Amino acid sequence: MSLDVITIKTSIVNCYLLKTDTGFILIDTGISFLRGPLKKALKDEGCKPGDIKLIVITHADFDHTANCIWLRKKYGARIAVHRNEVEAVETGRMFLSRKTKFGLFTRLVMYLGGLLIYRRFKPDVIVSDGDDLSEYGLDGRVIHIPGHSSGSIGVLTGDGDFFCGDLMANNGRPKKNALVDDEAEMDASIDRLKALNVRTVYPGHGRAFKLKEYSEND
Repeated sequence: MSLDVITIKTSIVNCYLLKTDTGFILIDTGISFLRGPLKKALKDEGCKPGDIKLIVITHADFDHTANCIWLRKKYGARIAVHRNEVEAVETGRMFLSRKTKFGLFTRLVMYLGGLLIYRRFKPDVIVSDGDDLSEYGLDGRVIHIPGHSSGSIGVLTGDGDFFCGDLMANNGRPKKNALVDDEAEMDASIDRLKALNVRTVYPGHGRAFKLKEYSEND
């Protein structure tokens, strides 16, 4: 299976359009009022209704989910999330997949984001660690990577590309995401990547990087 990776920057958050032999897989969707780059990328790649075989949501935060309903309506795309994120995406209450209270500012941003920006939806597919994505045309599998939230997931392709959501970021240098729900789980998730065939990491925020670059900074 051949694969092209198209990085779509919607303000500070990345979406990734994976072009396969049979269609497209979209990883995360960005914010609804910053939809322009997403629409342009889909148009430029010739994506038509029915061509998006699956949308994989790495976690339930509004900057990753807010275009799901639009994409489902326009392209007929099915939406996949981890079971631990289901309640959060259905209600827009992002704390439901977390145990940490966080600080006042973060709580306020999440509350207002859920109230004003979130587009609630019911997922079509519930995925678990190790799930094979070949039925959607992708040589890849789901990797459960809790730490940022309890149901955070990534996608690892057969070529070693890893789409990590908000496990790690690269704004200047590769590092752990600043918003940590469970530090022990986040560290364990990152350590797990070192035992997998991960070559290039595609984060939700910032530039792609080689996993060894993170290890050198760790």
